Amino acid sequence: MSDNLFGVPGLDARSHVVELRRSDRGTPLVCFPGSGGDPRIFCEMAAALGEPQSVYAINMEWLCHARGRFTVEQVAALYLDVVRSIKGAGPYCLCGYSFGGIVAYEIARRLQEQGHRVAFVALLDCPNPSLEADLSPAASAEFRRAYLADRLGRYAHHLLRGDLRAFAGRALAFLISRSSERLMPLIKAAFRIANRPLPAIVQSNDPGFLHAWKSYRPPSSSSDLVCFRIEDRGAEHDRDPSMGWAGYTSGNIDVHVVPADHVGMMSAPSVNMIAETLSSCLRDSNSFGLAPGHSKKPLAPSG
Repeated sequence: MSDNLFGVPGLDARSHVVELRRSDRGTPLVCFPGSGGDPRIFCEMAAALGEPQSVYAINMEWLCHARGRFTVEQVAALYLDVVRSIKGAGPYCLCGYSFGGIVAYEIARRLQEQGHRVAFVALLDCPNPSLEADLSPAASAEFRRAYLADRLGRYAHHLLRGDLRAFAGRALAFLISRSSERLMPLIKAAFRIANRPLPAIVQSNDPGFLHAWKSYRPPSSSSDLVCFRIEDRGAEHDRDPSMGWAGYTSGNIDVHVVPADHVGMMSAPSVNMIAETLSSCLRDSNSFGLAPGHSKKPLAPSG
């Protein structure tokens, strides 16, 4: 992968692997963080796992400094060999939080194309980017109405409670994520000149990640998916507990509802529920071997 695709000098994907937990037993879990790329988001989850497997996270913070647009396919291609070097012949256990979920999904799909075995892909609050595009015009209009009503209700709730900090935080995150292509490079350049790190709110709402998310159209897959949907995700997702993934895999889909918001799900006590479910998946991965053509599990959300 050429550095020129990302505009980041000295790019070495192998150096992006962060070891969160080491063990000589079981199948390693490889995790991809969300927008902003901070691998520390998985620290509490790794510590809470009941199984003695190794856990690795991929540091993708460097994507905040990419000079041009990037795609999910480019990121997946960059890290495909890195994942293979961690596990070798498989089976592979992949996990992705938010944006990292679609990177993990794409890597799993490519591994299977090459004849490798993937035990499961865990999607942590990661809606399918094609969800709304796959809806009928009437269903899409209803989705948008539910989204708008939910978000306006949340903003009004903050204002009525006098929680101006929460209101301002949501508004600032919205503005940053939708900054123009000309404005965001100037903001990043200013911080580089000042030799200061980008603020967390800028990294976590980077418009480069948002563009890559929106432009990705997931191909079909045979991966088993473990979907964790937050309780706070929004009424627009109530009709489809899988958040759009059900029609994209011939494998099993398990859906779990986490009583938290998008950020809070990765901290105790909510992350303990995620860790318990992943521990069970990791135990199963050690005796992985589903027969071809196995049927899907029902999409009954638990939580």
